[in-house]
Amino acid sequence: LREWRSLCGVVMQDGRLFSDTILNNIVLEDEHIDYTRLHESCRIAQIEDEINSMPKGYDTVIGETGRGLSGGQKQRLLIARALYRNPQYLFLDEATNSLDTLNERRIVDALTAAFERRTVVVVAHRLSTIRNADQIVVMHEGKIVEVGDHPHLMEHHGYYYRLVASQAEVLSPNT
Repeated sequence: LREWRSLCGVVMQDGRLFSDTILNNIVLEDEHIDYTRLHESCRIAQIEDEINSMPKGYDTVIGETGRGLSGGQKQRLLIARALYRNPQYLFLDEATNSLDTLNERRIVDALTAAFERRTVVVVAHRLSTIRNADQIVVMHEGKIVEVGDHPHLMEHHGYYYRLVASQAEVLSPNT
């Protein structure tokens, strides 16, 4: 079980941050910090520039549950924490739902590049997060109703197609 856990990174929508420095919130109990991996993880999570602009940078102390940070900053720190572990499997459960669309797109693009040849499982209601997935599993009322990639699912005009269309309509009602 310990070996399996060491291969996995997880980001939940309600993940926990601790009353400690930003550095310790990312590396947790790593006694031999890999600063190259730390900076790469923060770059992919789109939080590095914001950390560097803080008066104490990585030594900035945040309050319990991330007090002092925006919701998007908290989520990006949690993503950086998961990436720092350099996992073979990354599980994201609504991990980008508190991000603005620009940061979400940047993170998804960076994750796509960083996790080539690794497995990423994404649970999301915001379909833009999963558009480029190799395989999309669509669930409705607890059951799998469709499986395929985005072009395949759009071509079949099923449940996924209707979800995408409804989200697109919300964004641009005149189309």
